[in-house]
Amino acid sequence: MYRDQDRNPNLALLNRFSEGRLHHGLIFQGDPIDSVRDQCFELLKVVLNMQEGSKEHPDLFHLRPSGKMRIISVEKTRAMISDLYRTSNQGGAKVAVIHEADRMRKEAANAFLKTLEEPPPDTFLMLLTTRPNSMLPTIKSRCLSVRLGSNYQPRKDEDWVLWKEKYERWISSLLDRSSLARDRVTPIFAAYGLTADLLKIIRGKSEQECKAAIKSLVTEMEDKEKDAFETGIRKSIRSQFLREVAEFTRSIVVKTGKTAEEMSKLAERFARVIDKLEKNTGLLEVNLKDEAALEDFYLYSLRIWSAK
Repeated sequence: MYRDQDRNPNLALLNRFSEGRLHHGLIFQGDPIDSVRDQCFELLKVVLNMQEGSKEHPDLFHLRPSGKMRIISVEKTRAMISDLYRTSNQGGAKVAVIHEADRMRKEAANAFLKTLEEPPPDTFLMLLTTRPNSMLPTIKSRCLSVRLGSNYQPRKDEDWVLWKEKYERWISSLLDRSSLARDRVTPIFAAYGLTADLLKIIRGKSEQECKAAIKSLVTEMEDKEKDAFETGIRKSIRSQFLREVAEFTRSIVVKTGKTAEEMSKLAERFARVIDKLEKNTGLLEVNLKDEAALEDFYLYSLRIWSAK
């Protein structure tokens, strides 16, 4: 396995390809998914000898999730497999990219597994995922995993910076026993305000990035594939923001604790708050409403931070 500490995983893969030793099945795993996709394309462009600036090739095939549930169906999987067994258009290699491969359900995975075990000559199968643990072990065991480091950078948008300032003041108010004794109502309303503001920021950013991503697409997508593509982007954006909420909360704890005893108490509360955030993030993946998940998190956080 190539891990994230490798300086350049693609360089090692390119060397293998030039030596005729590139494994036919590759799992590119990392976060965010667009970064994973970009690094996969760096390799496949060399494999297919694509022209500079080109994004498509007659021997490049895509398999994507479809619909709001973002499922890779067995029908589309079999159609792609059929394409792979045809003669190469350019007389060279063929490449199939399975986008969000963790969305492949058991029936589709089993159909794909046969091709993965005995692929057509000069065929490379490249699977992209941010959640490799959700893939079938039988798929993973037959592929070379390429673990990519995250290139996610903290956001510096003005509205996001302002939201973090409000969030920090909110936590500080909950830790201030004298302030909390005078006013226990305002922090509750503030929790709902934080939820509404965060949802507005996430949705605005998601809409912006969806439009940009759709505009940059070269390959035509069916409506259901486009729905799944946009849903995937929205979920990825939401996950990035919630991950930054967790990291920013940790920084607040580090700044607030003055003594070893204070740090110990704050660290224990932080662990409980982040555990709740992670659980609710998981529930969002199975279609719990955003409002319900975030309100539950902030009200739980209120109880934990304000506890004696």
